[in-house]
Amino acid sequence: MRDAIRAFARDASVAITLMACLAASGCGYKRGGGDESGYQWQSLYRQDVRTVAVPIFTTTSFDRGVEFNLSQAVVKQLEATTPYKVVPASRADTILEGQVTNVQVSTLSTDPNSAIPQEQMLGLTVDFIWKDQRNGRILVERRGFEQTATYYPTLGEGRFVGRQQAVETLALAIVQELQADW
Repeated sequence: MRDAIRAFARDASVAITLMACLAASGCGYKRGGGDESGYQWQSLYRQDVRTVAVPIFTTTSFDRGVEFNLSQAVVKQLEATTPYKVVPASRADTILEGQVTNVQVSTLSTDPNSAIPQEQMLGLTVDFIWKDQRNGRILVERRGFEQTATYYPTLGEGRFVGRQQAVETLALAIVQELQADW
């Protein structure tokens, strides 16, 4: 009987801890101004936006296909980490458009005996703009926004692995840029 009570207490404390973590995630605080005093809990994301359209990004790079992967990763990040719903442009409050401007691979280290690349870095650079379709106001605009990822060809990781890692980290960074000003 005591073992059952201890197990229940342990499970309850784990559940309470998880609920506290979930309640705290996605919330920020800001210092009240004017007539307000103290701190207030608010969402990290804009309260006046409910839907976002994400057309497929364009590209000026010769590395084709990265724009499709990036658009898909941005949609997944928006759906997973924000309160926004991704919808077609005709029904969206806002639209997030972007262009891949550069895909660059750099060799960070080579094998001294064979000159085979040991470690490489893939960098993605984009320009993007998030615009409110209801009033034409630009909410966020970034030029030359870059993200990199390291991969190891000698361990069997090809350029695809580096590209996918860079796309996923760039998508997360883009979505984080959509957070409201504190």
